[in-house]
Amino acid sequence: MPAITVDLTEEELAGLRAEAEKSGLSVERLAHGIVRGGVARRRQQRRTAECQARSGDTGPFEMGHVAPE
Repeated sequence: MPAITVDLTEEELAGLRAEAEKSGLSVERLAHGIVRGGVARRRQQRRTAECQARSGDTGPFEMGHVAPE
């Protein structure tokens, strides 16, 4: 199985360990799920942006629009 190496600060690793323990998962299993979730979210965001670009429909943060304060 392919692997990746991720450098974390001690604080980040401690947080990951705490969350893994709280969830009843290994650190590796939790990190795997986090990475997969991030990839899936980015893939969906990219698909949404591509559909909006094709249709000419842009979101509030596209084309220089600024969110109201």
